[in-house]
Amino acid sequence: MSERHRTSPRRFLAKTIQRLREANGLTREELARRVFVSESLVRAWERGRRVPQPDHLGKLEEIFHTQGVLTGLREELINSAAPLEWMEEWRQVERQATALLWFETNVVPGLLQTPEYAAAVFRTADHLGDIDKMTEERLRRQQILAQEYDSPTLVAVISEAVLLYNVGGAEVMRGQLAHLIEMARRSDVFLHVVPMMSEVCAGFLANFIIATIDGREVAYLDNQLNGEVTEEPENIALLRRMFERFRSHSLSQPDSIELIRKTMEERWTR
Repeated sequence: MSERHRTSPRRFLAKTIQRLREANGLTREELARRVFVSESLVRAWERGRRVPQPDHLGKLEEIFHTQGVLTGLREELINSAAPLEWMEEWRQVERQATALLWFETNVVPGLLQTPEYAAAVFRTADHLGDIDKMTEERLRRQQILAQEYDSPTLVAVISEAVLLYNVGGAEVMRGQLAHLIEMARRSDVFLHVVPMMSEVCAGFLANFIIATIDGREVAYLDNQLNGEVTEEPENIALLRRMFERFRSHSLSQPDSIELIRKTMEERWTR
């Protein structure tokens, strides 16, 4: 799966900016000076790694005389983009993966969510789309862990905050934490919790997943607008270092299970 062949609303906006820059005879460095940003940021816009903020889009509109076209693309295409579940590329990655390294700071990893918890996530996040349909799709993704012989090894590192955030109420949280304990006892699932008192928490900036497929690695990075899939070696290496650092500050699996059990019994009482 190559990034240059992947189509998404973010990539469409990126290509539009690049074409407009070239049509106006500007280099990235020249455009960067006119928008008062770094050349590396302009490059990130054109590669779809970053989405221009509204004030930067306003400057681009003035330079390209597009009269709100770019802003409209951002609002209508980017903000209405479907969740990661609907990205066929990542579904294929998960189906083929032999190992998944998953880091989460806010919610339980999707492959470990109960139906009630998943529905509450979609409902509270106010995603555009049918909540029941998105929940069903998330549950279908979880079938990769039900495969008898070819299920991937899942190593999940989560913040303790995931156990404390109220997603769907006490009953949903109790069911979800009980499910985490059950899943963590499987031979192909390794679950580690990073205590909130750990200093490493200051480095928690975004969620990400690293998948291993046929000896190569592909990563997914999460943000508020949409997700980004990358195969670039430098990005993978950085995410790998981050994951190992976070895991080194996490509790052992038995201690993580005990913390989950204690949180379920003491915080999420009926």
